[in-house]
Amino acid sequence: MPESTFTRFSLEASMYIKRNTYGRIDTSNIPKEVKYCTCSIADKIKKIEKRIGKTSESVGSWSVNYQENNDDEKELDKVNEIKNFLKL
Repeated sequence: MPESTFTRFSLEASMYIKRNTYGRIDTSNIPKEVKYCTCSIADKIKKIEKRIGKTSESVGSWSVNYQENNDDEKELDKVNEIKNFLKL
């Protein structure tokens, strides 16, 4: 992913981590596990944004289906790195 794109997604990922760890990460000394977690979440956010609720898409006789309830937060909760790496 290009650096400019990563910067935007990593900011969103950082906010997600901060919210889910209740701000307990020392920003002056961020553990490498948190940095890896940020990358994983940034990738997940990028996939979610690209999909934008799309569940399937066909090419022949073009057809697109979207999910009725956008479960993006549930998708991010599947990123277990927060719990595994931070153990908070």
